[in-house]
Amino acid sequence: MRLLFVMALLLSATVSAVASAQTPGDERLLAELTALERSSWEATLKDDKEFFRTYMAPEFKGFFADGTVAGREEFIRNMDDFHLVKYTMGDVSLLRINEDAVMVLYRASFEGVHKGKTLSTSGVESSSLYVRRDGKWLEIFYQETATPPAAPQAK
Repeated sequence: MRLLFVMALLLSATVSAVASAQTPGDERLLAELTALERSSWEATLKDDKEFFRTYMAPEFKGFFADGTVAGREEFIRNMDDFHLVKYTMGDVSLLRINEDAVMVLYRASFEGVHKGKTLSTSGVESSSLYVRRDGKWLEIFYQETATPPAAPQAK
């Protein structure tokens, strides 16, 4: 039992060290991937489906705040029904998995229209996992986590 506790403690310390470690070049990589992430939002604003054919890995998978799960082709087809009006990105950070896999984490808000209904989302926690293939960063996974509504204040 004691051995399990020590192993759990060591694992916890290792995970914390990996998550907070900054390697040389991370600032540059964060700027590069933040610009790439913004480009995906801009492409959505412009209904630029072709952008996503080269931005997303073929096996891309996305989990969206509204419960939608989509692969690359489903995401591109859904652009016929969704039109982004505006977006914001903030609190961007980087989690390096290894030299060829990096996660970009940020808070997003956006407004759009889906199948004629207006959508407005604020404070969504977003994460994009990028993999580097042949020197190019591709988004392979995206997830949005909706911020739960504030609990009612007791009177």
